[in-house]
Amino acid sequence: MASSFDSGARSLGELEGKKAPAPKERFWAGYWKSLKPLEVEEPIDVWVHRPLAYVLAKALLKTPVSPNLVTLISIAFGIATGAAMLLEFPGHLPIAGLCLFLSAIFDCADGQLARMRGTSSVFGRMLDGVADLVVAIAAVGGSIWVIWSKYNQPTWLGLVVLGLCVTTAVTGSFHTGMYDQFKNVFLRLTSERYTEGESYARARARYESGHNRDSLAARLAWPVYLFYTKNQEKVVRGFDPFTPTRFELLPAYNPEHAAIYRAEAGQLMRIWRHWFGFGSLVFGIAVCVALNVIEWYMLARLVGMNALFYGYLRPAQRRASQAAFERMGVSTAEH
Repeated sequence: MASSFDSGARSLGELEGKKAPAPKERFWAGYWKSLKPLEVEEPIDVWVHRPLAYVLAKALLKTPVSPNLVTLISIAFGIATGAAMLLEFPGHLPIAGLCLFLSAIFDCADGQLARMRGTSSVFGRMLDGVADLVVAIAAVGGSIWVIWSKYNQPTWLGLVVLGLCVTTAVTGSFHTGMYDQFKNVFLRLTSERYTEGESYARARARYESGHNRDSLAARLAWPVYLFYTKNQEKVVRGFDPFTPTRFELLPAYNPEHAAIYRAEAGQLMRIWRHWFGFGSLVFGIAVCVALNVIEWYMLARLVGMNALFYGYLRPAQRRASQAAFERMGVSTAEH
């Protein structure tokens, strides 16, 4: 006859002929739930940044630390990255790479922590976008300084190198901006749960209504966020005139529309998330700065990534967007 301990130890799963998941399995089941749909997640985030961010988020889950504070820590590590590149001291480049890697982990952890707590907010997503912009400016600006320091003589060579670096930085901002745009469109059309992305008109209306303008972080974030959303819409219109820049003009989720958009744009989203996301950008910079070969990474982005971006993705995305919205019977005219 089994003891009361034995009978009490049997879980419902065991009574049904199933094994209870091991603690390790339960831990990683929670990790997968903390992610956005894998159709839009960057592989470098899924396999490198986010597992470490999930451990951090789990550690913070029952503390008073807010996701917004985690975002601010990400910004601080990003600024430290730029400072370490500018200030020459022993080991400054590996330290810069490490700071940028830590910034990426905290950048992932804020959203995971918010989703685990069920406290995601429009302001939190706004602050996260501002963080990406600030970190990108610090990391890319610092990288340009490192490259220019190597190749500034003779003067003509320094000017050519500086011009190529600035071109890489500008087009790189288009890369990450367009990935973010099409990721949000994809999520809105294929998922009932996610409604991320905000037009400049909506953001401006929120700002003028006085919401989320009290804290110091908000007062600093709002001008940057409004500048970003306004310019993002201009770039989107030039890149793909068949996709609305105002997310509120997209139709509500329904399974038929989701199937159509996946069929037309799903393969392109695979390319976007593998190569053009913010996580890929900062990981590449972090590794190449630490190894002191950042000029080769910037050259690869300037030549190879731009060839893929302008030569293939732009015409392919236009065709896919036009076909998808026509099949859905959705007008993409912006009023």
